[in-house]
Amino acid sequence: MAKRGKTRGGSTPPQPVTGKRVIEGWHGPQGGRIRLAQAGEDAAVQALMDTAGARLDRPVADQFGGELAVALFVGLSGREAWIKAMTPLLVQRTYLEAIPGLSLVLVAEDKDGDIVGAAYALPPMPIMNGAHEQGFPPAELMSIPLAVAKLAGLSVTEKARGAGWATHLLKRTVQIYEQLDLLLLYGQFPVGSGLDRFYQQRGFTPLAPQEKLDLEPLSLPFGIDPGPGEQLFVRWKR
Repeated sequence: MAKRGKTRGGSTPPQPVTGKRVIEGWHGPQGGRIRLAQAGEDAAVQALMDTAGARLDRPVADQFGGELAVALFVGLSGREAWIKAMTPLLVQRTYLEAIPGLSLVLVAEDKDGDIVGAAYALPPMPIMNGAHEQGFPPAELMSIPLAVAKLAGLSVTEKARGAGWATHLLKRTVQIYEQLDLLLLYGQFPVGSGLDRFYQQRGFTPLAPQEKLDLEPLSLPFGIDPGPGEQLFVRWKR
């Protein structure tokens, strides 16, 4: 007879993500952990984002450990709970004001307590700006963060590279958004950087250089163009 908590074949089923689990963190390489960014860690995260060519917006950094971010983690108990938690957040603010509280910043902390990596994801501003310019009603505009997120930056310090930190950060970011039932997670990287293989091996589909991301599956009448010299990578809900 199989033991309780085991699936056929003896493997342990993946544990659901919870707000507590994200805050406390998961085990990482070499005795470290992956966890939610906390207040006072914005300088370390920004330094990492600088190397990834991303900018950590000040309003997002101000939310490290803040109340707005709670909505995201309430949602980890179920999509209905997330929508309920997000509704007052979105109704009481413009979409630009709501973005910081719906962003996700995870950090990699080594066994000595030093931050050696970070992943930064947020609602898809290019998509929301496009919808706003085309006159989408507020309710439809605010529904976009329920369907799409952008991985704005993923970076590990030079001394910590090769230990698997980037893979762990990406894995946990994907796990959180999958549990939130998002339809699309995407990002971009410099053409010729070799990152296409990294993302492809981790479940993403790199688009061809300068290929546009078609948003027709989301019933949106526009797409996303990569920046100059950039290449998009995408992960649609399976």
